[in-house]
Amino acid sequence: MRTEIKRWGNSAAVRLPTRILAAARLSDSSAISMVVKGNKIIIEALKEPQLKHLKLPFSEVSLIADLSPETAHADELALPSAKEWGD
Repeated sequence: MRTEIKRWGNSAAVRLPTRILAAARLSDSSAISMVVKGNKIIIEALKEPQLKHLKLPFSEVSLIADLSPETAHADELALPSAKEWGD
């Protein structure tokens, strides 16, 4: 496929057609690395870092197990102070 390098601000840009991105299994938000080897520019996908899962001593289910409108104080509203109203 023939294309051109275009000016983009103070940089240069190459448009990558959707079918090229799809063939490389990339998207417009993919992390990539670029290297120059000889007179070639090589673009490669970076592996996404795997997120670490925290092992917490409690779960969301256990945190809300005993809550009711009364125990959660959902029936009480805090009244703003004069300072909060800007008075």
